[in-house]
Amino acid sequence: MRTNRGFTLIELIVTIVVLAIIATMAVPSFSNILLKQNLKKSTQELADVMVQARSKAALERREVTVQLNTSAVADSLTQLNWMPEGKAVLKTGSPTSITFLASGLIKNATMDTSFTICEKASGELSRTVSISRMGTIQQIVEGTCS
Repeated sequence: MRTNRGFTLIELIVTIVVLAIIATMAVPSFSNILLKQNLKKSTQELADVMVQARSKAALERREVTVQLNTSAVADSLTQLNWMPEGKAVLKTGSPTSITFLASGLIKNATMDTSFTICEKASGELSRTVSISRMGTIQQIVEGTCS
């Protein structure tokens, strides 16, 4: 006598339903991870542009300006452009440009300069790039953007 091997239709449906429930629980967590990663990427790109501008100013012995939120595509000898990509945006009230002197210092700086980048969707997540008067660049992880 031969026995049937395999799964019944009910067993397959139950398995699919359980997998669907697990997937729906994981999706919100996954989208939050993507938002955080995009914000981290944009912040790192801004910090990299600042480091590049400071180095360029020191190497070429001239002032170099970083222009933020600009639609300009090409950089020039004395200006670098940066615009957040994806679901990130520069916080309202943040400076839109910064100029590095040939010494690596920030032009006309009386205190540290901060650029806060927020995620567009809910505005709950933000990260900040802080530049000291001496030109030291660091990233600060923050909470909300409001």
